[in-house]
Amino acid sequence: MTAAVSVGGGWALYSSQSQVARSAASQSGYLDAANLVRFSRALYFPRHDRKTTHFAVHDISDQYAAATGSFPVGSTRHVVAVGGIPKPQSDGPDETTVAYDVNLSLRDEHAVAGSVKCRTPSIPAEIELTISSTEEEAAVLKTKSVYPTKIPLHVTYPITPSSTRIGTVKHPYFTFEVPNDDSKPTIFQWQIHPKEHGRLRYTLVRNPGGSSSPDIQAVYYHLGLDDSFALSFSEGILLLPAVQSSVKEEIAVTSVLAMLWRLRELHRGKGKVGGKKENKLKRIFGKK
Repeated sequence: MTAAVSVGGGWALYSSQSQVARSAASQSGYLDAANLVRFSRALYFPRHDRKTTHFAVHDISDQYAAATGSFPVGSTRHVVAVGGIPKPQSDGPDETTVAYDVNLSLRDEHAVAGSVKCRTPSIPAEIELTISSTEEEAAVLKTKSVYPTKIPLHVTYPITPSSTRIGTVKHPYFTFEVPNDDSKPTIFQWQIHPKEHGRLRYTLVRNPGGSSSPDIQAVYYHLGLDDSFALSFSEGILLLPAVQSSVKEEIAVTSVLAMLWRLRELHRGKGKVGGKKENKLKRIFGKK
């Protein structure tokens, strides 16, 4: 069984040269940084790829808050602070930072199934995950309850691709609906806005297109010396509100895993596979 729990010091900083120029070079951070102050719950997704069969999603909220303070999300100081947070060392049963256990089974080239289970005893939540291989569907999420609910994760391409040093990079959106007890389902969508936020961030929006001001539910951004999601591996942080949002956290976490799988498969063969260690200045300022 392949484990994705990392060892060692802090994270390699995720600011490539294009990202620094786009968002982290200024002290103000992302254009919507002021709206992200309430997103203080930070979940760390350790480095993993399509061969990984188990890993733990860690709650690093305390470390994240201590490191970033009042720095605007996406600013230079925020980037450096996040890069210095030590990685969780273990996913054992006594590890208090583990929020979710992820188990995946790669049955063959096109059959992947798994589960995401909350580690907190008082919240016995578990979501089953089946990765899809069709163009229009990334995965199907299934809640484990008395009345199971299937939630397809649909894929669309509403914005133009970007030209990068590795070639053309597509930017899919991922949409899903969560049923409500007494009303119509609520629509959620993972969106990427390369010009405004760079190519390393996805934003979860409720009822997309419903108003001029997006109803942000969560933010995921990649950690690493890269300029897009065109990679064979994933590693990042999911930011959530301190208070429960309208989408259940376990559904948001599982949708991120499915989204990352599709992004890796979409760009398989492009981008970098490994990751040689670089000196501190290159990690901070990136390179072409």
